[in-house]
Amino acid sequence: MVVGTLQQVPSKGRISIMKIQNFTVQKRHSVLKLSYGFLLVVIGIIMAAINPIEIITNWVLDMREGSFLYNMWENPTYELFNEVWVFNYTNVPEYLSGAEKVMRVKEVGPFRYKEVRTNENMTIDRERGVLSMMPRLHLEFLRDESLGDPSDIKITVPNIPLIAISTLAADKLGYLANAGAYYSMTALGSKVFKDLNIEQLLWGYYDPIVTIANGLLPGWIDFKKIGILDRLYADRNEPAEVELKNASRRYSLNTWANSIGLVEQGYKDWNTSILCNRIKGTYEGIMLPAHFEKGRNFTVFRKQACRTLPFYFVNETASEFGFNAYRFTMEQSAFSRSSPYDCKCTDDCLPEGFIDIRNCYYGFPIAITKPHYLGVDPKHLAYFEGMTPNPEEHNSFYELEPTLGAPLRFGIKVQINLAVRTSPGNPITAPVKDRILPILWFQLQCKSPPPEIISLLKLRLVIGPPLYITAVVFLFFIGFTLAALGFYRVWKPKYKIIPPSEPPAPIIRRRSQERRRSSVHENIAFKIDDDELAKEAVSLLAINEEEGDFVELLISDDNEMECEEF
Repeated sequence: MVVGTLQQVPSKGRISIMKIQNFTVQKRHSVLKLSYGFLLVVIGIIMAAINPIEIITNWVLDMREGSFLYNMWENPTYELFNEVWVFNYTNVPEYLSGAEKVMRVKEVGPFRYKEVRTNENMTIDRERGVLSMMPRLHLEFLRDESLGDPSDIKITVPNIPLIAISTLAADKLGYLANAGAYYSMTALGSKVFKDLNIEQLLWGYYDPIVTIANGLLPGWIDFKKIGILDRLYADRNEPAEVELKNASRRYSLNTWANSIGLVEQGYKDWNTSILCNRIKGTYEGIMLPAHFEKGRNFTVFRKQACRTLPFYFVNETASEFGFNAYRFTMEQSAFSRSSPYDCKCTDDCLPEGFIDIRNCYYGFPIAITKPHYLGVDPKHLAYFEGMTPNPEEHNSFYELEPTLGAPLRFGIKVQINLAVRTSPGNPITAPVKDRILPILWFQLQCKSPPPEIISLLKLRLVIGPPLYITAVVFLFFIGFTLAALGFYRVWKPKYKIIPPSEPPAPIIRRRSQERRRSSVHENIAFKIDDDELAKEAVSLLAINEEEGDFVELLISDDNEMECEEF
């Protein structure tokens, strides 16, 4: 047996074992590149098809117990404010004496309150696709944002209990009954106008007429003092049901107080109902359906207004938050008799521009209009000095982000008035006969969405889309590049193994015994030229370069390679 040893090739001529396997490694890398590239392209196609931003948004806005939207409805984070302006009558003595023919009024305000809303007992019925809840609402006074302390500001206003009871008696009772009412009110010292402070007008004051009515008819007059906001925001157990299943009217009301219509405005059944008294399909304004169609109109239901309020699409505008918004407004004719939302009248009908809501408030002759009599019959506007209707200032508006259906800001403005009717037997209200007296107007206002809604909208509309497009383009670009490179190398590899063109030169082998005899003979064995040895190694391994590129098979290394043959 002959044992030959190849010891220590010079550093520039040593053959790396990794370079010997170069062909296999390069081919495997090409296949991996092709696979990874194809995978990235497939992921890009899937992302482009399913739009993960939409999926994430739908998940966030899914109404389920404990979700973001559920918590927002249970304790709404939108900050709503009720700003109130009261009309002070400044020439009452002159008017009652006949010295002046027009009543002068002066707007006093604003008095700002925060509207705090909670929805108790929220229950989701997945089978029916509805949300049931018990709304609770109260106001918190904001002293620093108001004109002053309401209890410190004195005003002169119509005597609401006296005018209300007198008008009600004139509408329902005969001459003798009205005469009895007249003498009773006169004996109590009641006057047509009353000096009060703002706090009393808004939150209640004791009046002998109310006290007597409460004692005699507690089922009708269920309060002992009377105040405008006190009655508008009286706590009532009226459950609401909200639609969730139907995407086109999601978040709209199905019922309020277990009714799909407003009974106080004449609702009996759906087939005979009109737009004025339908609750089903209206919105409270907290949220509208996602992907709200451009040009679509909607109605807002506010129990305090005792009717539905129509809003009409105006235009698309750029919001201050960096995305587009739809702007709606309450049309000039929204309270007109010509409006499709007009509440039909059968008796004691009010003039043009006035809405009768007496059936919602104990039969008291309360009428609502737009502030400062905007859009009413000019004849009734002429009865007063100090009423300055301005469409820009006094008309209601609503701004909506249509993609998510989130309100950005709105101002719903309504004026409370007192209609006066008299009877021949009761002349106590004769000085203001057939007048509709303005009491106050208020604005339910939202200036801006809460921070979490703004962040969600910016992520969905401003930040998300460019990130999404960038990610898809990046996946396609990297995927196609890797796949193309991998395919090219697999189809047309850079290296190939070929048979040797000539027999390899013999390698000088020495017996180990001779190698150990003399160091002189060892030095002779290593004087073979480096280049010659490299050529012999390439020829031995039978690896050639394709297309003229030289394969670096020689590396610098100080480690020892030994080949032994037995």
